[in-house]
Amino acid sequence: MKNDSKNPAEYIRAAINFRADVFDAIAERNPGTIGAMSTLGNVKKVLIINASSRSGSSLLFELLKKNPEIYSLSGEGVPFLKLNGFTGDSFPSDEIAGEMTGDMVRVLNLSRDFLSDCSIKTDPNDVIKDPALRDQYIDDLALRFPLQWPGFSFSYERFKNLALAAFNNYRRNRFVFRAEEFYLELVAVLRNEDPSINPYYYDIPAGMVKEKFPGLEVPVGPPNPVLTIEEPPFIVLKPMRKINEQHLFEKTLLLKSSADCYRMGFIETLFPCADIRVVCLTRNPAASINGLYDGWLSSRGFFSRNLRSLSGGRTASEGNILSIQGYSERYEWGGSWWKYELPLGWEKYSRSRLEEVCAFQWCSANTAVQEYKHTSGKQNCQVRYENIIANADSRKHEIEKIIDIAGIPQISIHQMSLNMLPVMQATYPPFPFRWKKKEDMLKPLLESPSVNLVCAQLGYDRARMEEWL
Repeated sequence: MKNDSKNPAEYIRAAINFRADVFDAIAERNPGTIGAMSTLGNVKKVLIINASSRSGSSLLFELLKKNPEIYSLSGEGVPFLKLNGFTGDSFPSDEIAGEMTGDMVRVLNLSRDFLSDCSIKTDPNDVIKDPALRDQYIDDLALRFPLQWPGFSFSYERFKNLALAAFNNYRRNRFVFRAEEFYLELVAVLRNEDPSINPYYYDIPAGMVKEKFPGLEVPVGPPNPVLTIEEPPFIVLKPMRKINEQHLFEKTLLLKSSADCYRMGFIETLFPCADIRVVCLTRNPAASINGLYDGWLSSRGFFSRNLRSLSGGRTASEGNILSIQGYSERYEWGGSWWKYELPLGWEKYSRSRLEEVCAFQWCSANTAVQEYKHTSGKQNCQVRYENIIANADSRKHEIEKIIDIAGIPQISIHQMSLNMLPVMQATYPPFPFRWKKKEDMLKPLLESPSVNLVCAQLGYDRARMEEWL
């Protein structure tokens, strides 16, 4: 997988072909799967979390997925958009024009990818005793695998056999299924044939990885030198029940992707028959910019775009695309790899200090979220990440606002287990006021007119900055 002789299109094509083999095998066993029988045009209700990166959207997504009236993708939809040519490293920004949905073949393929990935709340322990759920889980793992490791060297049949062996190994003498533990078993089996598959790229605590692989070196740089289809840290799939056609009419599809703030018009065109409602999630600039900054400096996470594709494959020796101070000079990949969303106008910041890039990303995304909120005419509510993490009562109040705007019965909240908060894609273990460690760097950023304006729009009072979680 460290072989960079392929170009991006070849990696994408290989992933599509591998997934086609999986879809063919699924269709042979069960011709009536949702991905084969329906399209996104059949979806009737959609709830979108619209937020900037490092605003807590992954955590809110995991909380809302617990609601029995909601079905969702496993993670973000970006990998499926890349597979079908709606976005990618050769695009000048993360904006997507609505008219791109005019290519019906690509839309149908995207429908299959989206709907085949959708699932509803499930007890993951069911996979221990349900062979049908186990087989479906193996296929889900196979469909996800080339998105995470586009330089793979397996056939579908070989991957399936290895994954089944890992599952049987794991389930021995177990009555409880823990996805992170199983993934470590799966990677151990896969690494016997391809050692470049590295568990440190998954959203698994590093301590767990080190315990399972004590001699394994922690990697640096992107997991593939040419492109990422799914941005690391890679999601850890849990066993989930697939949706059926009735769910498309009765339940609500939940979507979350930070880049969607730049493509909401495009998202609307994907769901022409749906009632779309929006959760505008905010987080204060000090915490968000701090999170972005830490992510940019992560040695193995959040690689979203290799900008060489925008420059005709320019190599480092021919000149860097990026000279971001505090980033590009620190890492060998820092001259071409962008992290998180790519807003229009990013070129103006390609020679700026890293903290200025992060402030630009926060301002751009939140400006787009607010513009859509005020101009789209869609029903929406605005919630604060700080209120979600403050305490259980505050969290319940924010979730009630979301459930209300989504038109979901409030009684469903009782089945959501809101007392415990999952830890999702954290650059460091979360704790309140973490941004204060970089207060001297962050405060000057908050004095800029652009950050000040967005702060005012979101209702964050700089005079009360010391209270920002």
